[in-house]
Amino acid sequence: MTRKRWCFLTAAMLVLSLALIVALVVIVDPFEIYHRALFYNPPYESETQMYSGAGVAKSYTYDSIIVGSSMTENCTPSVYDDALGGRFVKLSMNAGLSLDHAKMMEIAFRTHEVRRVVYGMDFFSYTHYYNNQKAKTPDYLYDDSLFNDVQYWLNKSVLFSHIPAALARVGTPDEDASRDSMYFWHPPEMPGEAALRARVNLSAPMPDQTGAARGVELAQLSLEHNLLPFIRAHRDTTFTVFLPPYSLLYWADQAVQGNLDTCIAQKTLMAKTLLHEPNVELFDFQARFDWVEDYDLYYDLIHYISVINDEMAYAMADGACRVTDMAQIEESNRALLERVHALFPQ
Repeated sequence: MTRKRWCFLTAAMLVLSLALIVALVVIVDPFEIYHRALFYNPPYESETQMYSGAGVAKSYTYDSIIVGSSMTENCTPSVYDDALGGRFVKLSMNAGLSLDHAKMMEIAFRTHEVRRVVYGMDFFSYTHYYNNQKAKTPDYLYDDSLFNDVQYWLNKSVLFSHIPAALARVGTPDEDASRDSMYFWHPPEMPGEAALRARVNLSAPMPDQTGAARGVELAQLSLEHNLLPFIRAHRDTTFTVFLPPYSLLYWADQAVQGNLDTCIAQKTLMAKTLLHEPNVELFDFQARFDWVEDYDLYYDLIHYISVINDEMAYAMADGACRVTDMAQIEESNRALLERVHALFPQ
């Protein structure tokens, strides 16, 4: 064999091998970037939400989305379909910051007509600089260009981890079942009230609280950059924003850390800002004391069982806990502070 022919055959083998690898990734498509799963049930995991979220946003059939942190992971889209109408998918981001949620909304609005956004608004998502993220977004999966998808096609984790995981779940894919089950973490056992109380130091009087100015400034910047632009650019879309029902012990723990005043000030800012937007429905579940003081409903200080996620959907449909003026927020804050203070020795 001549050297020229050997070089040609080697190059041809290399090109063929690369073509086969690309074809494998595109056909299996473990993150559903190009199409819904064809012959397997996708193994959606919280650890890979930045990847699978892009595929869900691009490839699923929907007209409504649920956006937020792990506070939204136990939402059941079919329940939200029933309560609020439409067809929902979850674009949750575990421990996500406001920019992470903005990335999810951007791809959803770019690829679909979105009639409603249900948005879980967490303080911790708005207590970082507005351009910070939980982790770097794989932007090559979020845009519409094929040229940079080589990072997906030749990704070692995709080839040797995610494709095998997909092929291990061969079967007839069920989009409705996947919508409801993805990221669902509802635990089989709950720690109970005594274990939760042990996580918060309630043996000493409440300490003095730190200033709230910096926290309010950060929340304002995140609102202006990562939420309000979507609300104002899509006036035909209803933004159903809810303040999650953290347990009362969460608020006590924030007081122990000196952050209680900051949380209250951020909540006030968020409500005041959003109430000016005509296409926003704001719901405050933080003073639902039948929930937040029933510690058997909580896995930790903030994470509640899936029943609450479902009940919030029907509460939104009924208009329960909806905020229409700042007096309601002030009353909610007063009631929360009163009950938090009562947890500490006087």
